[in-house]
Amino acid sequence: RFGEESSHPAEETASTKQTIVNKAKQHVRRLLPEVTRNNVPYLQQSSGTPIYHALSELKGW
Repeated sequence: RFGEESSHPAEETASTKQTIVNKAKQHVRRLLPEVTRNNVPYLQQSSGTPIYHALSELKGW
């Protein structure tokens, strides 16, 4: 039915909107780990525990 208008334009609009939303969600899922990786100072600080010190000494080994 090439050239004919769809009988349900609202359904096409909803489908297009859902596709855009799904693509945006996938994009956020891909970017989230990269954005948060070095953006949490609390997780990067030393906890002062013996295991931290032991691992710090082994870093250059």
